[in-house]
Amino acid sequence: MKRTIFISIGLASLILLAFWLTAQDVELIFSHKYHAEEVGAACTDCHQAAESNLATDNLLPDMESCYNCHDEDEACSKCHKDPDNAVEYPRIVDYIAKFPHDKHITDPDACEKCHSGVSTSDNIMDQHLPKMALCVDCHSDMDRDDYCLVCHAKSEDLLPADHKLNWRVEHGVTAGVKNDCQTCHKTEYCLECHQKDNLDSRVHPIGYVNRHGVDSKGNKENCLTCHEEQSFCVDCHQSRMVMPRNHGLANWSNRTTGGRHARAARLDLDSCLSCHSDAKSDPVCVLCHQI
Repeated sequence: MKRTIFISIGLASLILLAFWLTAQDVELIFSHKYHAEEVGAACTDCHQAAESNLATDNLLPDMESCYNCHDEDEACSKCHKDPDNAVEYPRIVDYIAKFPHDKHITDPDACEKCHSGVSTSDNIMDQHLPKMALCVDCHSDMDRDDYCLVCHAKSEDLLPADHKLNWRVEHGVTAGVKNDCQTCHKTEYCLECHQKDNLDSRVHPIGYVNRHGVDSKGNKENCLTCHEEQSFCVDCHQSRMVMPRNHGLANWSNRTTGGRHARAARLDLDSCLSCHSDAKSDPVCVLCHQI
């Protein structure tokens, strides 16, 4: 586990380093915020997205686009830190291959829906690319066999970086912390392995059925993630004759005075009803306590 954490931290550090080194090569001076708020320029004034149907299209503005507003004879240093050694802004070449901008632009404000924050950015290195979670807000038909291939090419490696290494064994920790599995996976996908009615499956360690009560008392909500109905617990406990310790005490129940269970019920009836209750029928108390 520790080895995996160290490797993940190392990979993240390398990515940040690569990003930082790339940033040093960009000597452009540009503010989206200034152009949006002060100039009043629209995204489509510089980026020809309305005519693009492939993500591989180059939508970065060229110098001719700049000259629509800027004088060609203006000092180059206004936009370039080193005009004599101008470097082009690095294009994003590892993004999805088949994204059609022209089908997504419905109004002048549509760009901001996916590229959130771009109109208030002063840093040209801020990419403002949409995450998968934003895409599924509209594209929610995950049951399609070709769901991913609508935008992604078959040759793309779609596994996130943290899904490799020992992911099959350790994904439970990440799922509990990030809680974003449903971005790509429906609940039914989890249940193919995490069977609701099998405490001895791969979901739980061997012998868990004999000690799961401790976890249940400590974090009942975690159990209810899969075992949604209280009847799941009740049916198993009844079939195996599993009862709380006080149920085995002498004089726990009798038909004359009620026994000890009557006092326990008066003190904490909710505890009784956690097992002795069925929304579809009369409470179990009615079997003896006729109204």
